[in-house]
Amino acid sequence: MDFRRIEIIFLCVFIALDIFLFTSYRQTRNQVVNTNNVGSTTLEKEMNQDNITINSKLDKRVGEGYYLASQDDQHVLRNDQVKLRNITWSYDEIKKQLNCYLNNPLVLTPQTIVPTLKRYIKKTQNVTKGQEYEYCRHLSSDNNVVFVQKVKLGRLYENTGRVTFKIINNRLVSYEQTYVNAMNVLREKQNTISEQRAVYNLYTNNEIPNNSQLKWADLAYAKLMKFKNNTIYIPVWYVAFVPKGMRSTQIRQVNAFSGAVIKVDQTKGGYVNDRSHAD
Repeated sequence: MDFRRIEIIFLCVFIALDIFLFTSYRQTRNQVVNTNNVGSTTLEKEMNQDNITINSKLDKRVGEGYYLASQDDQHVLRNDQVKLRNITWSYDEIKKQLNCYLNNPLVLTPQTIVPTLKRYIKKTQNVTKGQEYEYCRHLSSDNNVVFVQKVKLGRLYENTGRVTFKIINNRLVSYEQTYVNAMNVLREKQNTISEQRAVYNLYTNNEIPNNSQLKWADLAYAKLMKFKNNTIYIPVWYVAFVPKGMRSTQIRQVNAFSGAVIKVDQTKGGYVNDRSHAD
């Protein structure tokens, strides 16, 4: 691909992003203004009255993030699988996912699952580009240990950039892998909202039910939009809580730039097992 064509592609991405941001701003301004008009002390009292408990004090510090873009390339994992050893694999063209099955399942113990997998994933004969992933305790459960892809400016919590190890009877039997190609910065660095504001925005938009316990909040990159063969990512607050009477953890997302609540299909990845391995 010549330099002129690359310039044209990114110019189109910039224009599409500007249009999207303007539309998004007009649609989400009303969501954010409610939180700005109500003091944090008042919101804290209201949450207490609604019996919403928080595991730790919410961080008030703002952060920084970028608009990132990645060119879709479904051949990265499929081409690199030749390096794998003692693994039977298949590639899902629709999900762009590499499915790997160990010819000899790896025996583990509950106490050593995470340390062992941290070593296992770094070997190229075990996992393609494994050194680009890191363990994520919050997304892991007893039977699914998740490693998320690291990018230059943060982590991806998307299904499109992770390795999920399948554990059955303390044995590693298989794993699923997705991968996001190299990221490019689209815009200059911008401030992100604080953890506290993200939680308060969810609360004022009735996204956190009464009698819930907030478990954790993480800032990571997620998909914003697709444009032709490019995907644009932004920093997003992932906030997890457990409603009273339920065992599964529910996860909500907040745009870390605008503070707007992101509506997602809660039947597709909105829930995780509340039990997880120690880090």
